[in-house]
Amino acid sequence: MGSKLKIILVDDDKIMLFLHEMFLKKSGVNNETILCGNGQEALDLLDKYNNPEEVFLVLLDINMPVMNGWEFLSAIRNKIYPHQIWVVMVSSATEDAERDRAFTYPHVIDYLQKPLTIESCNQLRESAELRAYF
Repeated sequence: MGSKLKIILVDDDKIMLFLHEMFLKKSGVNNETILCGNGQEALDLLDKYNNPEEVFLVLLDINMPVMNGWEFLSAIRNKIYPHQIWVVMVSSATEDAERDRAFTYPHVIDYLQKPLTIESCNQLRESAELRAYF
């Protein structure tokens, strides 16, 4: 496969970013990982890439300053990127309404509880959309 998956971790909590990056690596995910403190940072990053071969997995928190997860999802919905983007919501919110809302966005492929675990990272690796990149 020519495409390479890059992972963007988006969370305003630096401890969560550290933990999630560590659990990804412990589960055998060695893809390039980029850390962003809010949705705007991730959006600015995605706007810079114009290679159609690139594929991004965005692990997205919901509640953040500057640009929250919902605002990020709305922003990418209106953009035409040459590259593929998949989003997995990573939230401490347990309400079904939040989960249901997440799946109304076309880029969202999963909704996981925070913090990620080695098991949830393994689940990501096995998802139909991502399996080929691991």
